[in-house]
Amino acid sequence: FYWSHMGKVIIGVAYDCMEKMIYWTDISSPSISKASIDGGEPTAVIISDLSSPEGIAIDHMGRTMFWTDSMADRIEVASLDGTQRRVLIDTDLVNPRAIVTDPINGNLYWADWNREAPKIETSYMDGSNRRLLVQSELGLPNALTYDSQSSLLCWADAGTHKMECMNPGRAQRSTVLEGLQYPFGITAFGKNLYYTDWQRFGVCFFMFSQELDEFQPQKRANIYGITTAYAQCLPGSKPV
Repeated sequence: FYWSHMGKVIIGVAYDCMEKMIYWTDISSPSISKASIDGGEPTAVIISDLSSPEGIAIDHMGRTMFWTDSMADRIEVASLDGTQRRVLIDTDLVNPRAIVTDPINGNLYWADWNREAPKIETSYMDGSNRRLLVQSELGLPNALTYDSQSSLLCWADAGTHKMECMNPGRAQRSTVLEGLQYPFGITAFGKNLYYTDWQRFGVCFFMFSQELDEFQPQKRANIYGITTAYAQCLPGSKPV
């Protein structure tokens, strides 16, 4: 997994399993950049017309990236090199942050932590068929992750202090962990869920409802986004 703290205010991180590249959003000098997982100098991908880019997600099959801008109140999409950029959704958004893709089924998911009416929504990759997934019993849904192996969409809520999961096709939600302090990012890997927590200044991980351990960097600071870097693209998810 990767967490974002590199001397800048990096909010979201995402991974392209095909080219083994990490992508991230930076709100200190609003931009989207990338770098090889093996190291090397970062490359700026998008540097213009960004206000507060926060969540970012990769569609490795379509070779595109999606991101939320919480000040511009919109979701945008572009090719991984920054070209073919366009606004996907710019209505009924207040504080969009977390965003994830399900490339196999062609779905996009995002969370809006609007304090007046927090919600989790979904659409197709082209922005069509937008619909509401969750709108009740939410506080500050900061984080989202989608596990293609289990078909579960999971989120961490800094307002309710819960971790919840649901199968988006069945709309049945369940609480998998309670008593979280201030979660910000979440990612799935195998049967484990990993999340960052601002109160614990670390990365916590557990196996569905059974907390296992936590990692705390030497420097105590807020840890923002987190993503899983697979050695290979998951089975059944390679482009045709």
